[in-house]
Amino acid sequence: MFDVRSLLFVPGNRPERFEKALASSADVVCIDLEDAVPAANKADARTAVCAFLASCDAARLARLCIRINAVATEAGRNDLAALSQGTLPARLMLAKTESQNDIPQANRVLGGKVRWIALIESASGLLSLDAICQDPNLDAVMFGGADFAAQIGAEFSWEPLLWARSQIVVTAALHGLPVIDVPYLSVQDAEGLEQETRRVSALGFSAKAAIHPAQVAPIHRAFAPSEEALATARKMLDAFEQANGGAVVVDGRMVDQPIVDSARRLIARSDADKELV
Repeated sequence: MFDVRSLLFVPGNRPERFEKALASSADVVCIDLEDAVPAANKADARTAVCAFLASCDAARLARLCIRINAVATEAGRNDLAALSQGTLPARLMLAKTESQNDIPQANRVLGGKVRWIALIESASGLLSLDAICQDPNLDAVMFGGADFAAQIGAEFSWEPLLWARSQIVVTAALHGLPVIDVPYLSVQDAEGLEQETRRVSALGFSAKAAIHPAQVAPIHRAFAPSEEALATARKMLDAFEQANGGAVVVDGRMVDQPIVDSARRLIARSDADKELV
């Protein structure tokens, strides 16, 4: 199970930042060969990324992800050709995943040696997500909200993207896949980041992307259940078990199997978060 709370992007053409990103508390570091790298610098970025991957041990490779350009583009084909010749990270993120054929096409070049995160950034990607999620090499889905909003002509803000976020969570949940949310672009606004992260957590997102190491701590705080919520969850579980699995009232609230399942997930997530720290 790909269990993460944070994914930190670092530009592929800034190799001096790779070590700094890995020194952060981010659960996954994603080196970007797509939007963060100007077209004129993509070849040099590929060279730098491949050299860095070759220097990494297994523990580092397990934390690393590389975002490659869309598979139908020349840049994407060049990314895959370069990566196929050397050391691979644990996962690759495929920009602009739009059909069920995209990841298999990319994987054939790499010999099926890597796991994937499908980045959904378009209407076609969203409408094809059920088919995309059936790929056995897929570990997670990520919402690329900025590109998505631009394509459909929507404002890049909470209300216009709520439907898309909800659709992605529901479809990914059907296939047992975690979902990563788009980065919060106001780097200095830790309070706004934490608030938005709590909102996507409530929707069912498992993680949020970051574009600066300073954003990682607020993301982790937002995904961590409060002590009060954990205490309530444990109280519900105890009461339910004492009732031999029957519905029971706890603090004036009816507790039955679906509520207990949610309480168990909350406790399990708290335990997983402690292991990630």
